[in-house]
Amino acid sequence: MEFKLPEMGEGVNEGELVKWCVKVGDKVKDDQPLCEVMTDKATVEIPSPFTGVVNKLFAKEGETVEVQQVLMSYDEEGSVKASASDKKYSQKQPVQVDQPVQVATAAVSSASQVMTTENLDISQRVLAAPSTRKYARELNVPLQGILGSGPRGRVMKSDIDSFLTKGGVSNHKSVEQKEERVAFKGLRKKISEKMRLSKDHAVHFTYVEEANVTQLVELRKQAKLMGAQEGIKITYLPFVMKAMVPALKKYPILNSTLDESSGEIVYKHYYHFGLSVQTDDGLVAPVIKNVDQKSILDLAKEIQDMVERARNKRLTQDDFKGGTMTLTNAGSIGGLFATPVINYPEVAILGFNKIFKKPVVETVNGEDQVVIRDWTYFSISLDHRVVDGAIGAEFMKTFIQYIENPALLVLGN
Repeated sequence: MEFKLPEMGEGVNEGELVKWCVKVGDKVKDDQPLCEVMTDKATVEIPSPFTGVVNKLFAKEGETVEVQQVLMSYDEEGSVKASASDKKYSQKQPVQVDQPVQVATAAVSSASQVMTTENLDISQRVLAAPSTRKYARELNVPLQGILGSGPRGRVMKSDIDSFLTKGGVSNHKSVEQKEERVAFKGLRKKISEKMRLSKDHAVHFTYVEEANVTQLVELRKQAKLMGAQEGIKITYLPFVMKAMVPALKKYPILNSTLDESSGEIVYKHYYHFGLSVQTDDGLVAPVIKNVDQKSILDLAKEIQDMVERARNKRLTQDDFKGGTMTLTNAGSIGGLFATPVINYPEVAILGFNKIFKKPVVETVNGEDQVVIRDWTYFSISLDHRVVDGAIGAEFMKTFIQYIENPALLVLGN
């Protein structure tokens, strides 16, 4: 029996096979995860529609696969069972795909043995791909001295690296391995493509403004107490999102996209904000929809859920659709401000940075006094093809007004 890549959403025709969750010989149950496929930054877990035994895997991790492409073959439960020799083989062999090179201390499956040229059987036939043979020649490493971890003992590039890092010797000389090669794939590769697309099309410029967030800090403290009663973690992000809405309504050009194919600027009269979330695999930007129609508490709850699902790889294609502007937050890490890269084809991305205590001069009863205030910087990157610098500055002026006076948010957007 064959298993083909199923439909993964409207308009999605292909994706990158990020990870196999099974290997040859595994007994698989219905609805058990078979693999993870990434499409447009969303990693989709593909469940099994059968119960049976895996026979063969036809695609490698990091490979682009198309909908309805055969990914694997299997025996359904109750059909021909795997032979004893097959079972023995499956226990010894890892997934039939090239694995990325691991750190030097990590063990490779069926770890390569450290050998020298003195004890090599040169007549031994070695299974290896042409690219692997070339890699070995470049490092002057004899393949006959390496025990392969691939199917039928095939030598992989990772086996060569393991051979070297464990003290392998070539031509009677020690080889120092101080480099590590990891496959450039998955989310990291998608991020690269997206960033390159943005830099190739949008003409970036960044504007930075400071803000006195003393009142916002106090309001958030009160909101945290309310949120805790309902198990909701309230950060500053809901307040920032709500403050973005009236500023965008006043300067709608920032809530648009440029359709280069038709030569049209598309104004969005809805407010769907992408939120940058750092995960173990890299940065993703799922979308919080209809921000203007939700309360601070509603937004906090949705953000909490979105972040948890992002970090547990449970986002769906729908989570990335319809964004009109993106908010990125590095405040929890630090730094005064940054120059974020636009989430193309949007024309603006707002950066929220750390909040810190700062002595400032304020006039009280006609006298200048030095007082301590909570302070931060906001940076906004804009596509200069669409947004003029003056408009960007005016947007920030309006936005900061709401940030510094958060009580205005209750008046409605």
